[in-house]
Amino acid sequence: MIDEKARSELEYYIRYELRGVYKSRMDEDIYEIEFENMSYSKYFKKLLEKDGIKTKDVKNISKVAIFKDQYIGRIIALLKKERMDELIESMNFQTSVIEFISRNFNPIITSGRESGIIRFKMIDGGENYAYKELKEPGFNVSFENGSIIVDISETVKEMFKRVSTVFDLESMTPYYAFSVTDEETAEKCKKLDELSVPYKYSDVHREIYIDFDSLKYEISKFNGN
Repeated sequence: MIDEKARSELEYYIRYELRGVYKSRMDEDIYEIEFENMSYSKYFKKLLEKDGIKTKDVKNISKVAIFKDQYIGRIIALLKKERMDELIESMNFQTSVIEFISRNFNPIITSGRESGIIRFKMIDGGENYAYKELKEPGFNVSFENGSIIVDISETVKEMFKRVSTVFDLESMTPYYAFSVTDEETAEKCKKLDELSVPYKYSDVHREIYIDFDSLKYEISKFNGN
């Protein structure tokens, strides 16, 4: 039976796994989802058919109408697994925790990079599901007044400690960058590489931008390294 709880969970994974912009409605017998792009509706309908879930014929091919008296737990579980696989893959190539959150959770971030206490809400809602997704791999995450809080303060503190051996922290700009000359750029970058400090170099501005919210270091703590 498709109830409001199942609907909420399914629509979270439609938003964040299928990336399908949609609107939905539910009456006594039918749960109907309308996708902005029909390629999403076709894919979703194939998933339903593969799982033996019956749909009602509708004229608008961007819509999928499901009879409510059916179990959709397996579809939710499939989308949930695909979503987690996608998050793990994202963790493998992102360098910043905030960039990882921004890319995957459509957040409104109100604090975090320097303190290491990242506080955010999600534009489209679904904080309870996002909380579980961040908790599963090992992030130190909590809820407070409707916001998700990710505590990476130990990581930020460690990165500041390492960077202080390369740069004078007093010279850091408000956007966490350090100016460098052409002569010292290679040496500074080499030292940061040796210290496993993530950074980005801009040859236009001749600045090295530091990711104090190192995702790689944070992940290393998950495994007890």
